[in-house]
Amino acid sequence: MTGADRITALEANALADGELSGDTAVEVRLALVNDEELRATAAWRHALNAKLHAAYDGAMTEPVPARTRRLLAARPAWTIPAGARRIAAAAAIAVTAAGVGFTTGSLHLGASDEMDRVVRMALGAHQVYAGEIRHPVEVPGSESAHMAKWLGARIGVPFTSPDIADAGFTLVGGRLLAEGPRPAALLMYEDATGRRVTLYMEKWPTGEETKLQQTASGGLNTFYWTDKNFACAVSGNFDPAKLKVVSEQLYAALERG
Repeated sequence: MTGADRITALEANALADGELSGDTAVEVRLALVNDEELRATAAWRHALNAKLHAAYDGAMTEPVPARTRRLLAARPAWTIPAGARRIAAAAAIAVTAAGVGFTTGSLHLGASDEMDRVVRMALGAHQVYAGEIRHPVEVPGSESAHMAKWLGARIGVPFTSPDIADAGFTLVGGRLLAEGPRPAALLMYEDATGRRVTLYMEKWPTGEETKLQQTASGGLNTFYWTDKNFACAVSGNFDPAKLKVVSEQLYAALERG
């Protein structure tokens, strides 16, 4: 760079960002004295930088939540392409589910291993998504008919989104999950205080029906059952009596179709 005619907006921005030093920085500063347009560009860049620092510097020093640290420690440090996010989410759920230990005894169903897997995946999905603020679901509750049609087609069992307003819960929305080739649906509900319960649903090919049963892990309670073509599990950080009421209403709503 040998003269003012070589100075560009890119170089003016680089100066504003502190990326130039020595003779190069001096030459750009001298050029700005005689170039009103470049001075305006540099001033705009300085103002933008100040706004960005004011808005986001605090976030850089916020402590990472303990739950996030645990999840990050359990996952490989991969860069995930956008197209693989659902696969990554499934992996996170699987990692979380792998650490689930039932504190009220093992499951004793005819297909205990499979139902044990369903309950573990339901608990893992709840732990991963129930605390999300901005993106807890893929389809919002305001589009419940579309959500049920889409999720029902993907898991291979049609259903209508259960309404459990009588229990004090509104539908937040739902999302598609998968463990290998097995698709599953996760519906999320919350009460007036923002506390959430999730309904995990998979196709249950045997058609076997089982009564409502309960288990717990890490402060979370889960009620689970199989009915017609569904395997279902309702999870939440509520006392068993409260969650049982919610589960019975979901059970009845799915029965009605």
